[in-house]
Amino acid sequence: MDFVKINKERHAVKTFDGKKIPTVDVKQLISAASLAPSAHNIQPWHFVIIESEEKRQELLPEVKGQNKQQVKSAGAVIAIFSDTDLSERSSEIARTGAGEMNSEQLQRFNSRYPQMFENMDEMMEASYLSLNIGFVTMNLMYAIKNRGYEGNVILGFEHTERINEILEVDKRYRPELLVVLGSSEEKGEASYRLPQQNIVEIR
Repeated sequence: MDFVKINKERHAVKTFDGKKIPTVDVKQLISAASLAPSAHNIQPWHFVIIESEEKRQELLPEVKGQNKQQVKSAGAVIAIFSDTDLSERSSEIARTGAGEMNSEQLQRFNSRYPQMFENMDEMMEASYLSLNIGFVTMNLMYAIKNRGYEGNVILGFEHTERINEILEVDKRYRPELLVVLGSSEEKGEASYRLPQQNIVEIR
């Protein structure tokens, strides 16, 4: 699908028909989303496909207000976490990608980047992670629309380690977002966009 067309047609949809999306399809969407750019190519994202109805029910008390119904009716729910152990993530990339990297690239991931991450303060790390998660999440939303599904991003839930406990995820990963997707008769409402003269300057 044409990129501009996807952008114009993609809107937040919050009502789904409950028809389950096969996990293999969700994995393909995540594979496409994971082609997103990331600072230093560190790819600090971690996805959990909430396939189990039991896990979905356990998650509901942590989800706020009307967002609960989205989680209940979605054809699939994906929890997106960020990896707070950036040094280990860097080393992991070096290990798994060693056959495709030259010596300079390996040195970056094995030494230079881990040193840089160790020097980050908490606020800098949080900002770094959130920015990168934004990249992959937007890519995921485009992939969902391109596949013919509708979707929405949920920020309204308790961003605590309780999410890790429910989903049995290592606490090195920080819960960031929930993405709900599925089939829907609702197409979402087009949202107003500021005109270009309000957001662009030329010097």
